[in-house]
Amino acid sequence: MKKHLWVLCLLVFLPGCLSQTHYDELMGMSDDVKAVKENDKKQDQRIDRMEEVLHQLQSGLRPEIQDSGVKVEPVKTSRVETEAIEAVKVTMPQSVLFASGSTRINAAGRSVLARIAEGLKSAPEEGLIRIVGHSDARPVSGKLRSHFTDNWELSAARAAAVARVFIWGESINENRIRVEGRAAVEPVADDTVATGRAQNRRIEIFVEKNS
Repeated sequence: MKKHLWVLCLLVFLPGCLSQTHYDELMGMSDDVKAVKENDKKQDQRIDRMEEVLHQLQSGLRPEIQDSGVKVEPVKTSRVETEAIEAVKVTMPQSVLFASGSTRINAAGRSVLARIAEGLKSAPEEGLIRIVGHSDARPVSGKLRSHFTDNWELSAARAAAVARVFIWGESINENRIRVEGRAAVEPVADDTVATGRAQNRRIEIFVEKNS
């Protein structure tokens, strides 16, 4: 900071002692400092807005968090001085949105997604919304087998169903949305037991600030 003040003093009091080249260099340094400060200010504003999203989603989904296993948590990045929120992640068990063997979102699930969409209004408008579907490791069976070859297709289809509710039902800009199907490659619990498989069958929604 002292260096920057010294530069500004030179610009004010000693313009006649500087060549045009040196004067331009000093002016460029001043502009660089302003640009860095402006960028830092914008980053701080984006982080503040992500914190708003986190708090609104935690408040709006409190019943599901308490009763249905829904999770709302910050995704942080480590920095030298602090940990800043880069995204907010909402994790919903499959049962919150879909009946067993279905890719159609039920009425209760639509209500949950509507409240999530309300929370997204605080997110940076240019930020991405990634919807990621996960399954357990058991092969697709039953009536689903006639529509989907494997869990890659099934998990992607369920993520896409969530995206359609956001786009068509909640008027979220489709350009912000990305859909992914991850099948069973990212388990969060033991897939050899029923309780673990239930946890692995889930939808994750990442609300990400722009870089």
